[in-house]
Amino acid sequence: MVEEFKPSPKLKLIYWLYSLPYFISMAIVCIVVSVFNVLVGLILAIACIIVPLIIIAIWIPRFYESVIFRIEDDHVYARFGVWWKKEKRVPYNLVSEVRLRQGPLQRKLRLVNIDVFTPATGTLRPEITLFQLPQDLGSEKISVLRRKVGILSSRERKVIEEEILEELRTIKRILEEKLS
Repeated sequence: MVEEFKPSPKLKLIYWLYSLPYFISMAIVCIVVSVFNVLVGLILAIACIIVPLIIIAIWIPRFYESVIFRIEDDHVYARFGVWWKKEKRVPYNLVSEVRLRQGPLQRKLRLVNIDVFTPATGTLRPEITLFQLPQDLGSEKISVLRRKVGILSSRERKVIEEEILEELRTIKRILEEKLS
């Protein structure tokens, strides 16, 4: 069964928020330069604020539309990119760890990232990241991923261990009955 999903529409907002420090600092620079030379300040504002603002205004919605994540039967998949398309596919048998990550802005917007690690990349950098997911969807998807790769929660592990123990007791009882 293939589960296809996209990041939260809040991805657009958080990317605008990420770009805000750049635009604020460039506005301050342009204002300071304009005090000394209005023409240079205007040219700088066009080159460093207006042009990047137009590019980002085009790029962010297109980037959001390009993102597709899938949790398939045998691998996790991500495709994204506006100018350079990236397509990543990681088989579950290569996954060593699955982590949920959330930064300060993401906490405010209730967004999460799911990082999927393989031994090839080590634990420093994830092989694939399912980014800017709504918090509830992220919690659901990380549980699905962990189950598929065989990483169980302590509660799930305990239930399985108890089932195995009960099965062993049944086998022991049957063997004792046959031997006596």
